Amino acid sequence: MFAALGSSHACALEGGVSPYPAGAVGTNIAEMPPIPGLFALEQLSYSYSNGLYGNDGEKLPFRFHSSAFSATTRLLASYPFTLLGAHLYSQLVLPVVSLHTNVAGQRGTQDGLSNVTLSPVIASWSLARNLTFTSGFDIAFETGSYSPSKPSVAVGYTSLQPVVSLRYNAPNGIDLGVANRVMFNRENGETGYRSGTAYVGEFEAGWNIGKWKLGVVGAYLNQFTDDRNNGALVAGNRAKTLGIGPSIVYDGGKFNINLNYQQGIYAANTSKSNAVWLNVAIPLWAKPPGP
Repeated sequence: MFAALGSSHACALEGGVSPYPAGAVGTNIAEMPPIPGLFALEQLSYSYSNGLYGNDGEKLPFRFHSSAFSATTRLLASYPFTLLGAHLYSQLVLPVVSLHTNVAGQRGTQDGLSNVTLSPVIASWSLARNLTFTSGFDIAFETGSYSPSKPSVAVGYTSLQPVVSLRYNAPNGIDLGVANRVMFNRENGETGYRSGTAYVGEFEAGWNIGKWKLGVVGAYLNQFTDDRNNGALVAGNRAKTLGIGPSIVYDGGKFNINLNYQQGIYAANTSKSNAVWLNVAIPLWAKPPGP
């Protein structure tokens, strides 16, 4: 959801940015409503970076600063039936981003719609008491305000992303979750650039204390195939990032609020970003429970 950097300096993944913002899931790993209905997750995020980093994780010697504010609406439909023991869902993600950049003294600003993502089917199984497994497939479409010549709030290509997640969440006890995502990126038709395939692992750990939960969240990105530029291999230029930070959750029953901060710990061939996330989950309509 965040923007392409639009810099002429070498970055892995086109523009140095993933088509999926690692860390966006927060504490919502494998957390699905157990009843049919329509639900919304509103996400507000502010992220900033003060440097680009090279292949060995060293900070590159030129001025770079970026900041982005995003407001994202995630709409989740929960269906009133099961398949092979799994509850079924669909999701639509609508991100709006305001981006500000300063690259070697050249300033830029762009506001607009980022890449819209659709999850046609998400399946969730209860494997045991407090243990949930989910599997889905995200399609991040080539949509939004994109320009090949300047920093943009959308990437200019489609990304296909299978996702599997596992969560153990005990009331008044431990909460552990991990989400695994692989990004298969299509070629950018305007530039002829194809970003390499990458893995994103998101994790959370915490302890439930009544309606509250204290813990940590984080994300790791590792690009494991090379980019291609008009068919030519861009060798030895793969992105890696790691971020982690504190998280607090309040469960109000009909709504859920999560505030977390993720500090960039490591970056290679991209920027090292720090981000604050505020996530509010609410039901728009839910089927009343049976008698």
